[in-house]
Order: sequence, then structure tokens, then C-alpha cells
Amino acid sequence: MKSGTHLKGLKGMGSVFGVATRIEGTVRIEESVRIDGKIEGNLDQPDGNGRWIVIGPKGEVHGDIRAQNVSVAGKVFGNISASESIELLEGSEVRGNIAHKSINVEPGATLHGQLIASENGLVEPAANQDQGPEITA
Repeated sequence: MKSGTHLKGLKGMGSVFGVATRIEGTVRIEESVRIDGKIEGNLDQPDGNGRWIVIGPKGEVHGDIRAQNVSVAGKVFGNISASESIELLEGSEVRGNIAHKSINVEPGATLHGQLIASENGLVEPAANQDQGPEITA
């Protein structure tokens, strides 16, 4: 299933960090955002109004992501915690643990870590926890 609906266009995206963008440090996001550049730091997004953090195919995040909804087509080197849903799209790579309420993993997505199911997705994946075996869909 090619869900990736959040990658098809920029409708509903409050901000877009382009391919040439590089940000260092913690970023607090109050709207839906698409990341096609490189972030070296944590992304923190409070719940509300169906917000999404979308990591585009060329996007890369080196840090933890805490959000309502997360869609990954690029690379994440850190833990992800989503209070609603997570999509790992074909070609995506996550090296870290994922705490989720709902998750969709497309064939061709790669996860080097653990999946932690939670009623509200707010379980904090332990930073020093063994990341477990590699999972490739």
C-alpha cells in the first residue's frame, strides 16, 4: 500500500525545510511540517489538529522525534514517539526505537530498533535500550 499521502503535496504543510536546509539544535514545531533537508537535533511537536511531521525522501533527522503523526520516507537516526500514527514508507530507514499507537510499514522500509505499542503512543523509547534486531519490511 502506497499511503504516503502526506508526501504527495505541500497542502496543509505549515513549513517546509528544503534540501539545502541544515538545522542544528532542538526544534519545537506548532504546525505540520515537511523536512527535505538535514536536522541535527530533536523535533518536538505538541498534539493538535492532526499535525504531521513528514520526513521527505531526501530528509534526514539525527535526533529524537516526538509528535502527533510522523511519516518517514527518508532517514531518522534517533527514537520516534507518536501519540497517533507513524508511517514508514518504502525506502525509509529508522535507526532507533519507535513508540506508537498505530503504525504502517510499507515493504522496503528498514527499522533498526524496537517497536513499542502504546495506547496513546506516548511511551518514551529508552535511549540506551538495546535496539534489537534489524527489521526490513
